[in-house]
Amino acid sequence: MTKYTIEKKFSTFVKPRSKDKVAALLAYAGIESNSSIWLGSRLLIVLLFGVVGMLIPMSLFQLFDLSSFGIPHGLSLTATFALSLVIGLAFALLVSLLIYMHLYYLINERTARVDAVLPDFLLMVAANLRSGMTPFAAFQASARPEFGPLQSEILYVSSSSLGTESFSDALRRLTENIDSAILRRIIAFFENGLRSGGKLAYLLEVSAEEIRETQEIRQQMIINTKSYEIFIVFILLLGLPLLLAISTQFLTVFTKIQTGVGVTDISSTGITGISSPKITISVVFIEQLAYFIILGSTILSSILVGVIAEGKVLYGLKYAPPLGLGALFFFTIFKIVISGFLAGLV
Repeated sequence: MTKYTIEKKFSTFVKPRSKDKVAALLAYAGIESNSSIWLGSRLLIVLLFGVVGMLIPMSLFQLFDLSSFGIPHGLSLTATFALSLVIGLAFALLVSLLIYMHLYYLINERTARVDAVLPDFLLMVAANLRSGMTPFAAFQASARPEFGPLQSEILYVSSSSLGTESFSDALRRLTENIDSAILRRIIAFFENGLRSGGKLAYLLEVSAEEIRETQEIRQQMIINTKSYEIFIVFILLLGLPLLLAISTQFLTVFTKIQTGVGVTDISSTGITGISSPKITISVVFIEQLAYFIILGSTILSSILVGVIAEGKVLYGLKYAPPLGLGALFFFTIFKIVISGFLAGLV
């Protein structure tokens, strides 16, 4: 009870309109939890991770020498507080993004499961209507366990329509718990058919066939665009790390040559190919820039893969962690191989 009280107090900092949006997202995700308690617990987690992020500069940065990363040892109190604040906000934003992405993928997974079984469900309802059942009995009898989330929602709607609520209003509540554009269109058609007294069985059969044709076309488009996804992943995992490894190792070897021989000595030997002014770019800076490029390219490539596969920007972000780790792994391998090869030549 104390835990729930604390979490509800944290949820009071959120506007009622935002709470309603969170409640709608929880319903779409199939999470049967109080929106205030869920939101308060997540805000508490975000706050705790933000505090952990703020404590990092006050502890680790004072114990270790990070001058090679551009952070001087022994920062002033003002600089330490500013850095703590930035890192704390970064941690809080990252955890908030992870929480939202988890909810986003739950909603998409639940919607995809409903869309996949919706044609079979509509055909079963149509068959029950043709056998002489009423629309209410046909819907209730078509709720099978293999339909997953759709079965539980149909049973909930059926129990609601047994009271004072009409069957049309109860059907409309399906769209409040399942974020499916196809289901919304089918419910609207079914309501119009109930009001006008049309051929409901024929309407449902035609709708089921259209949904199946649409899904087949979509699957065919996904298959046709697989080559683009493979090309993007290949460039990210092999092409980009190889080019960055060659650049960093070439700069490392060239800097060693200039440091050991000197520009004037190189000029006196008559080697005009490397008699240019001395390079002042730090190798450490180039390596840090390479890691930053890999990180940015991973995020952009993941977004592009999600757009190509599902037409959704956020859908591809789940591929970012494995792709990023793979790109960093191959970058490290390429650096070791190229460093050994150049060491044998120089």
